[in-house]
Amino acid sequence: MTKSPIIFGRINKRLLIPVFLSITQIIHLIVNNFYFPEKKDIVSSTYSLAIGQIIIKFLPCILKITKDDEIKKAKEIKQRKCLNYFFLCGLFLLDQGIHSAYTITSNKLVGSKISYNESNLFLVQDFAILSIEMAFMAIFSRFLLKYKYFKHHIISIIIFIVLGIACEIIIILSDNKGIEETRGKIKGYLIVNSIQIINTLVDALYFCYQKYLMETLYYPYWNIAFIPGIFIFALATTLLTIALIDKRQTSSSLDFVRNFYSYYRELNGWIIFGKIILVVVINMILCPLTILIIYYYSPNFILIIFQISTIVYSLIQNPKGSAYCIPLYAVQFLALMIHLEILELNFCGLNKYTKRNIELRGLLDSIDEGRDSSVGLDKIDINKDYFIEGNQKEEKTIEMLEKTDNIQENPNILPIN
Repeated sequence: MTKSPIIFGRINKRLLIPVFLSITQIIHLIVNNFYFPEKKDIVSSTYSLAIGQIIIKFLPCILKITKDDEIKKAKEIKQRKCLNYFFLCGLFLLDQGIHSAYTITSNKLVGSKISYNESNLFLVQDFAILSIEMAFMAIFSRFLLKYKYFKHHIISIIIFIVLGIACEIIIILSDNKGIEETRGKIKGYLIVNSIQIINTLVDALYFCYQKYLMETLYYPYWNIAFIPGIFIFALATTLLTIALIDKRQTSSSLDFVRNFYSYYRELNGWIIFGKIILVVVINMILCPLTILIIYYYSPNFILIIFQISTIVYSLIQNPKGSAYCIPLYAVQFLALMIHLEILELNFCGLNKYTKRNIELRGLLDSIDEGRDSSVGLDKIDINKDYFIEGNQKEEKTIEMLEKTDNIQENPNILPIN
């Protein structure tokens, strides 16, 4: 086995889902910042998000990724269904409401030009808040999902949080104007950051609760997204109705009504049409990929998207300060990969309690307890690179070998697919 201090953990094709989602989130970020960022319409954005959530209902038929036992479990679920879905929708509404409050407060108190987030993902905009999000994810998954955290998890969380705070300090210090503004608006920043911390708490709870419904209560993933989608569609219709019946239009006391009329009066029709179609397509990709990540993995995997989008946002908003943080970004991302067990620390027993090695030890114990003493251990496929080979002469001897190396030494052994 390799003696490298860092090795790959469990790798499979499904890890492409976070990659695709990250790319889509970056595109969404670019659209928000460069496609007429000063003009926003919350009504069309809410409809776009609703369509993205509702289309997940048809995902099992399109991709055929649903198992028969999942459909059977979905039909058996009846107790407290409405209450759980109501709580799920309430969490989503609270999450979006707090984020909207954060956007409005930030624009008024500290002058930050933060736009309405037109996706189902909470747009983390600084590394200190991202670190807090990671901590909340760990806490909620520990108590709600009963996940266990070991040394490698704790070490990676500490590194991630320390580097996140360091990155934010460097970015602030690199901008002298930013320091002066911060001193003059310290009260405003405290209020804004407090709102954002509350937003991270609700956001982490929302993702963990989705996983709880799927993993513990066996709710089908398509309904976990579809029900809130219907709720969002009703909310968008309510906002549209309020805007249409408000006779004051651009002079309305409601911000979203004024923005609604100015958006459609001041922009070219083709520009509006292109923006709406683009946002709808982005949400039709973002929403299904988000729910699939939570379905296949733990909610913590959402942090990959948050981390990458935060780096891109930082490079766009403050390229000078972010340039100093690039080495820290790399180490922080490495810590995140260790936390998610995509990478493992192969020293001091830090990878002893990774999910892959726990399952491997359980497999070896079951083989050792249940096999006939006259039969040697067979080859056990661990992943595409390694398999376990038992020695028939010395039954207690077990080796993990690389498939390619073993094939060269033993040409009669065929690779295990």
